[in-house]
Amino acid sequence: MVQSVTDNKKHTRKPKLLPKYLEKTKIDEMLERARNDNKRNYLILLTLWRTGIRNSELINLKKRDIKVDELTIRQGKGHKDRIVPLDTHLSDLLQYHTAKIPLDDEVFPLTSAQIRNITHRYQPKEEVVKPHTFRHSFAVHCLKQGMNLRSLQKILGHNDLATTAVYLDLIAKDIKEDYQKIQW
Repeated sequence: MVQSVTDNKKHTRKPKLLPKYLEKTKIDEMLERARNDNKRNYLILLTLWRTGIRNSELINLKKRDIKVDELTIRQGKGHKDRIVPLDTHLSDLLQYHTAKIPLDDEVFPLTSAQIRNITHRYQPKEEVVKPHTFRHSFAVHCLKQGMNLRSLQKILGHNDLATTAVYLDLIAKDIKEDYQKIQW
């Protein structure tokens, strides 16, 4: 029996890096700078922070997708639709922002590069913040606040619970760092 060359190769995977995220205090600082500078930019950052949606999903969000207590993400990653809950404050701001635009118009008619520039504009000096950093920060914050992992999976639109479970490793790292701060 002839063995193929590929049978002898060992499959080694690159170790996955933990996602980069910001603590709530840093997000709050960014939001405050944006609120004082440009209301639309503030709303963009707030939407990324409080929903955990992807940059592409934000760009494709239409007025008709905004309900009082939820967003409908249409054709997200993997061409799947999903529902993302909205808090009252963000919902009110989005309703006000979209009051005069047609139902089928985009809420934020911008490019990915423009959204990236907005996140860079308000990032803390020692950080590099991308739109996706808000998604990671959202996930970590939700878990720290006690959200169920399965609920978070649904909000983020992950197929596999293991994808969402990566955020548990970040929380474990925080717990260890907090423990090391204790003076014995």
